Amino acid sequence: MSAELQKLMSATPWSSGDWGVQVTDLKSGKVVQSKNSTSRFVTGSTAKTFAVSAALDTLGGDHRFRTPIVHSGAVSENGRLSGNLIMVGSGDLTLGGRTNAAGKLDVPDFDHYDANAVPGMATLTREDPLAGIDHLARQVAASGIRRIDGDVVIDNRLWDPVSIGGTPITPTVVNDNLIDVLITPSAPGKPAKVNWRPKTAAFTVDAQVTTTSAGTKPAVKTDSTTPGHIRVRGSVPADATAPFVTTYQVPDPAAFARTVLIEALTRHGVTVAAPPLGSNPSSKLPSAKNVKGLPVSATYISPPFREYAKLINKVSHNLGANLLPPLMAVQHGERTYADGMKAERDFLARAGIDRKSFTLVDAQGLPGDKVTPVAQTELLRHLARRDDFDVFHNSMPSMGVDGSLADVIEPTDPAAGHIRAKTGTLVGAFKGKLALTTKALAGYIDAKNGHRYAFAIYVNNIPSPGNNVNNAIDLALKANKQLGAMAASIYQNP
Repeated sequence: MSAELQKLMSATPWSSGDWGVQVTDLKSGKVVQSKNSTSRFVTGSTAKTFAVSAALDTLGGDHRFRTPIVHSGAVSENGRLSGNLIMVGSGDLTLGGRTNAAGKLDVPDFDHYDANAVPGMATLTREDPLAGIDHLARQVAASGIRRIDGDVVIDNRLWDPVSIGGTPITPTVVNDNLIDVLITPSAPGKPAKVNWRPKTAAFTVDAQVTTTSAGTKPAVKTDSTTPGHIRVRGSVPADATAPFVTTYQVPDPAAFARTVLIEALTRHGVTVAAPPLGSNPSSKLPSAKNVKGLPVSATYISPPFREYAKLINKVSHNLGANLLPPLMAVQHGERTYADGMKAERDFLARAGIDRKSFTLVDAQGLPGDKVTPVAQTELLRHLARRDDFDVFHNSMPSMGVDGSLADVIEPTDPAAGHIRAKTGTLVGAFKGKLALTTKALAGYIDAKNGHRYAFAIYVNNIPSPGNNVNNAIDLALKANKQLGAMAASIYQNP
């Protein structure tokens, strides 16, 4: 280990953590820095490097999701559909809600998906979260359907139902299955202005948010006491970046998708006899085999999967990562999340990574996921030898430039733009107290000496000051910069 890395690891409070490091010359395979490299560490979201690379191997960077709308029954000459309209979920994470004019996904540095985890950091993309739904509704209208006498149904049977960390992982996703709540502060002591998107009859919002003095901590909670009603309570400081974004997770993604689809059809001149609210009437679906033979009224085609890899890695998108195992399972003719994780582990075995060097039970990076620094760098070296390496390399945040590494070092730092890496963060309990369970960073360094290196840095189990959640978040943000400083040091002197 270099003296500079030792110094950074031994500073307070970092010296209290368990450290693991591996730095390997990508071309020669020579290990140039190592510490506890064969011990297993909690990965946090660096587990996404394993999931995304396995999905790229299975799907390919050019894969596009095709979400069709089909119909049962006949369409009369005057456009009356006697049967049901069915949207068939394909596993498309964004369904047009982030696609920009260039056909790429809009990826912010800090996404709304983590707005509640780190309050005050998230920004919203500019695109209409219902863009794909509207696109489908326009096509249905253009196909000649003017009235639906039956029902509108979401077909979410592509894989077996599964939830990870309490979040449903469904083949149909609209706006990440979130309602964005936008809060604009006013003068201290005055009510803040509250808005939300997407606007839909599926939810009403009851908001009571006050404005506090500049410099105070935001404290906003979103929940629901009755179905279809979102309650927002709390306060935001007068100097909060407007709009302050918080989110509400939709509990029934299929019912949500059905409602916004019916509303979009109505906007485009299609009358639906069935009420827009209520549960998704999945009992009205024909067999999955029969659905495939029904006439297609509309299809939404996504950007290529390389764009989704970028979204997942740059902002550490948990839902996007957790869609990958069932998508891989389906490609292999299977149906479960566990089948997809097996496909991921099989990919790693083919890559030559010792199965004893990792435990991966989900794609997100929850506490059960552990790997050795050696396993992580072996994966990175394997990917560098693949024809699609550029897809994976470009999917990761560039330090000092974008994504979760945008503000880790200054843009003027010599290392800025020369490090592509995936972050990992978990806050949890350690010895009965709140702690930074893991902070991790793994990726590639194009060093000053002209060599490219694969690296992995982990620190586990640093106690949080005061056993306080806000302090734990601050500790995680500081740790991000500390590991960034370590990577910048490697850039200068591997």
